[in-house]
Parts: sequence; C-alpha cells; structure tokens
Amino acid sequence: VSCLVADAFIWFAADMAAEMGVAWLPFWTAGPNSLSTHVYIDEIREKIGVSGIQGREDELLNFIPGMSKVRFRDLQEGIVFGNLNSLFSRMLHRMGQVLPKATAVFINSFEELDDSLTNDLKSKLKTYLNIGPFNLITPPPVVPNTTGCLQWLKERKPTSVV
Repeated sequence: VSCLVADAFIWFAADMAAEMGVAWLPFWTAGPNSLSTHVYIDEIREKIGVSGIQGREDELLNFIPGMSKVRFRDLQEGIVFGNLNSLFSRMLHRMGQVLPKATAVFINSFEELDDSLTNDLKSKLKTYLNIGPFNLITPPPVVPNTTGCLQWLKERKPTSVV
C-alpha cells in the first residue's frame, strides 16, 4: 500500500494513513465553495459567531477569497446556525481542520470555474487537484447482459412485470 484514498468526509483516514506510513489523498465530491467553507470554518465562526444569523442573512462572506458573493444564508446548516454539535457538523468541522495536512486533495470540479477560489484553495492545501466533473467526462460503464433479462423485459408490455 503506497497511499490511502478516501472520501474527504472520512477525516480519520488521515490518522490511518499516518499509522501506515503512507500518503493520505482525500476526495471531495462536492464543489469548491463548500470545500472552502469547511477549510475556513473556524474563521467563519469567529467572524460571524455561532448564535445564528438573524438579521444578517444577506451579509456576504467577503472575507474569504472567492466567496464574496456567498450570503450568510447560503451557508449550510451546522456552520454558524442550526445544531453545531451534531455528529455531522462536528465531523465536517474536523475535516476542515485536517484537510490541510493531506498529501493532496482532489475534487470533482474544473480548475477554471473560479480562479480566485481555486488559487486560494491551492494556497491552503499542499496539493489541490481538480479532476472532474466525472458525470460529464466519464461514460457510464458498459455491463454485458449475459443473462438475457433485458431482452426478455423489452418483449413485455410496459408496467406488466412486477
């Protein structure tokens, strides 16, 4: 084993990779804005607070590079409002703290999508790789129909097979 590839949400894979003495390569399946939100979660909480955003919903995250058009209300629950102590919120918070230690973080996005956001993430992470989006460049796998079931199904009237 020379590296450990895991979903970025599984932040404790960093500890596993360290124990194994191999590189940790987390994969972030969502977009760069949400990744940046988690990388900056402590700064966001310090600046906005954690007691809710009532009356401040339309203020902008202009203190984070590449996020100047994102409103406070656009942040997902668990960042500065909602249940900040839920298991999900705590796991995402910890993930944001650990990701800068990864050998490389790869994401399902285009590098050219947002230069300022991409450049900032490149400065925060050791190696930041845009490798997607998969759904547009990767054809679905071809699975051979060796049983003949699909042909049999095509020969039946619609909604006649349960």
